[in-house]
Amino acid sequence: MVCQCTLNFLGYSVLARIAYCIVVAFYNILFPYFIGTPIDLYKKAGAKWAVVTGATDGIGKAYATQLAKKKFNIYLISRTQSKLDATKKEIEAVAPGIGILVNNVGMSFEYPEVLHATVGGLQRLADMTTINCLPTVLLSAVALKQMSERKAGVVINIASFAGYNEMSQWNVYSASKRFVLHLSGILRAEYAAAGVTVQTIAPLLVATNMSKIRRASFFGPFAETFVAQALRTVGLLELMGLMPRFLRDAILKSTTETMRAAVLKRLAKEQ
Repeated sequence: MVCQCTLNFLGYSVLARIAYCIVVAFYNILFPYFIGTPIDLYKKAGAKWAVVTGATDGIGKAYATQLAKKKFNIYLISRTQSKLDATKKEIEAVAPGIGILVNNVGMSFEYPEVLHATVGGLQRLADMTTINCLPTVLLSAVALKQMSERKAGVVINIASFAGYNEMSQWNVYSASKRFVLHLSGILRAEYAAAGVTVQTIAPLLVATNMSKIRRASFFGPFAETFVAQALRTVGLLELMGLMPRFLRDAILKSTTETMRAAVLKRLAKEQ
């Protein structure tokens, strides 16, 4: 028979564990956004050039603009020359003109659908798999070589909250973003000793053309707001970016699959 003192000990142990987890969770939330001092990006990058892929719209364009304001020279990589030229002119107006690599280029669905019924068919699936994975691998390999040699550099990989879970009807997109999350963790471990920072950003909702969200909200900000907050956390936070998003994602990750689906469905209706 278990004595009362043993039950008390177990109960207090559980409460202590819960309290510890709560304290750690709040610290992890508060530190990168309010307590920690933002790092010197120039010093951490070790070079004046920033390469940004998918830089014509949304998050990629916001990263290019924000880094230009910080006086980095920007090298833009995009699939559409006309959109790239327009964005380049805007950035040159902000600041004159590879310490930082932002792997942002990506492709999604017209709308969620089961695999065989994807709009665009096999070509769309092949393009999405290639665009969401291959540039991140190849450009990271090129940049990390020089970064590791000079013992400085920053790689920022844009994944997605969809990569956390096996999301029905987001099949290839979800799987490809999981690939980015997984690769980022591996690269972080491989190059930590070389002084290279590898940060992963996994947005839930951002008001961009790709997400088809037109109006910003507390949990779905404009790309400029999202990126400004995300850049503040470089070197302080390995994953995420904007604080409201971090809170929402933390809640979603801890719920059951059924509750997660309900939250995402409600968010979709609010758009």
